[in-house]
Amino acid sequence: MLKIFNSEFENELRLILLIDAFKKPQNADMIYAADFMVTYGQTFGIADHNLNGENLYKFSEFVSRRPLVQKVLKELTFNGYAKPLSTSSGIVYRLTDEGERMSRSLDSDYAIEYRTTAAEVIKSIGRKSERTLISEINKMAASSLKGAGQ
Repeated sequence: MLKIFNSEFENELRLILLIDAFKKPQNADMIYAADFMVTYGQTFGIADHNLNGENLYKFSEFVSRRPLVQKVLKELTFNGYAKPLSTSSGIVYRLTDEGERMSRSLDSDYAIEYRTTAAEVIKSIGRKSERTLISEINKMAASSLKGAGQ
């Protein structure tokens, strides 16, 4: 069966928008955590609703997204939309000129809303590290599980 939602292609488009919104290169884990926060912006008090709708299993999705984000970053690199850069703190990704053109060409309602929410997420992240964000999301997941069990 054809997978429409959360496909590699959908993730590629979202990550192009997100990397572009960051304005400076980010590592895979920051991209992974920030993308989750953007798609579930209401959950994080950043947006009026979640771009990907209400999902009781969103925190389970968080865990499964990590390898998908890593795969998508490789695809974006292979297809010439992103470029990995080696830094003293590890590999970070930035868009190529082609990736920036692709980002600018995305003008659907979803893309516009994703960009707006991404800007708010980036502002809310501030100087937090990806480890801090992932830890905070995992704490929210644990809290969510406890609440569901009561």
